Amino acid sequence: MTFLEEIAAARRRRVGEAQDREPLAALRARCARNAPAADALARLASWPVGRRAVVAEIKRRSPSKGPLAPHLDAPALARAYEANGAFAISVLTEPDYFGGSVADLEA
Repeated sequence: MTFLEEIAAARRRRVGEAQDREPLAALRARCARNAPAADALARLASWPVGRRAVVAEIKRRSPSKGPLAPHLDAPALARAYEANGAFAISVLTEPDYFGGSVADLEA
């Protein structure tokens, strides 16, 4: 099994466990209360020509590099990314390999 396959298998197990606790529709509704989802394709279509559409990432650790920013303040970092022109923000919620959580996404 490759490292990527190992991560995917672990994630499938965790997703199944999480869906037993909270259905996907309930999770989406909970997240939408905090920040309604944007229409990324519509936003990209109206993005200024020639301006890079950077997707910024909130990630505490990397499977290959180890700890990156274990104590980061996800909301503060997201605000900084937004203030500096990020097109979108990716919030890694996978806990075992990336150190993320749904709480980061909610925040």
